[in-house]
Amino acid sequence: MSISVGQILAAGIGACIIFDLWQRIFAVFTGIPPSNWAMVGRWLLGLLAGQGLIARDLAAQPVRPNEAAAGWVLHNIVAVGYAVLYAGLMQAGWLRAGLVDGLVFGLASVVVPWLFFMPALGNGVMARLTPNPRLACVVALVMHAVFGLTLGGIFALLAT
Repeated sequence: MSISVGQILAAGIGACIIFDLWQRIFAVFTGIPPSNWAMVGRWLLGLLAGQGLIARDLAAQPVRPNEAAAGWVLHNIVAVGYAVLYAGLMQAGWLRAGLVDGLVFGLASVVVPWLFFMPALGNGVMARLTPNPRLACVVALVMHAVFGLTLGGIFALLAT
């Protein structure tokens, strides 16, 4: 199966859109707010300004111009990066396009926020510095499961 750049972009951005929509639906039923991409942008812009990989008191830092846009751009770039990885794993024969392999991929991908983004944003490994680390980790797991299911599903649709 040959996978084009267009298919990778469509899968990554499409799965990102569904992820974001699901976060908003999830928030309606749980009261748990969706990800704050402005904070991610603040972290990214601080990193680019030389403030280091691990943010300290990110919420207390002054608002940076264009931080929300930077956060949304990074969010979509990461989603496309996941699609590139998924496509590579399909090319290697380790994954197939579909919901089951998408779910497996999504569940495995949660190590990135648990071990990188949560600490980088100042929340510690697996959100240990937040008021409810278990909840933060479970929410990340659910969201990545949705993302992976969608990514695998979109690749399956594009393969037909």
